[in-house]
Amino acid sequence: MKAANKQFPEWGAELNQLHDRNGDLGLKVQMLEQELKEVRRWGNEILKSVPTVAQFPQPADLLNQLKVRCKKSGANLADIEAVLEILENH
Repeated sequence: MKAANKQFPEWGAELNQLHDRNGDLGLKVQMLEQELKEVRRWGNEILKSVPTVAQFPQPADLLNQLKVRCKKSGANLADIEAVLEILENH
């Protein structure tokens, strides 16, 4: 019994350390949960601000429009297809 009574202060100190550590962990979890909510909100806002994918006309139609606007244009259908491919990949 006397041996157990001597260990009580040690156990109490150890228990206090555990409470302190767990309290700090609880606070850290709360902070991380708040940060995660903010990141999710930012992610949704970013997704809303991203433009939708552009719908380009057919290469032949685009070439015809170019020829109407710029009668002396040297572009051909292969050029227009290449430009559209570049735009779609960026």
